[in-house]
Amino acid sequence: MFDGTMKNYKLLMNGRNFLISTNGKAKKHGFYQHIVIEAESPQKAGLLARARITHDSALKEITLNTENDPPVVQLHTFWELDVADEVGELEQGRTFYLEKKWWQFWKKTP
Repeated sequence: MFDGTMKNYKLLMNGRNFLISTNGKAKKHGFYQHIVIEAESPQKAGLLARARITHDSALKEITLNTENDPPVVQLHTFWELDVADEVGELEQGRTFYLEKKWWQFWKKTP
């Protein structure tokens, strides 16, 4: 039951299967992104963070996926922030990585 108390959560989100063109070649990318959300529960914070990412206009603009191969955004982990934490100073950036095919797990990324 919601008691009216909102809490701040720092969430680490993982985006996968994003088809993005780099150097003229479309390749699958993933990313990790920290997001700070104020919500009444960790579950609600996860839903809000996922919605924020999936509706991000800059990310939508560079994503080339078709409807048959959509990108995926999932919650990786979260932390409930203390009331003393300076929420405005927390890093909320996105870090991309090149995804490998499942059979290339042994290859090092250049």
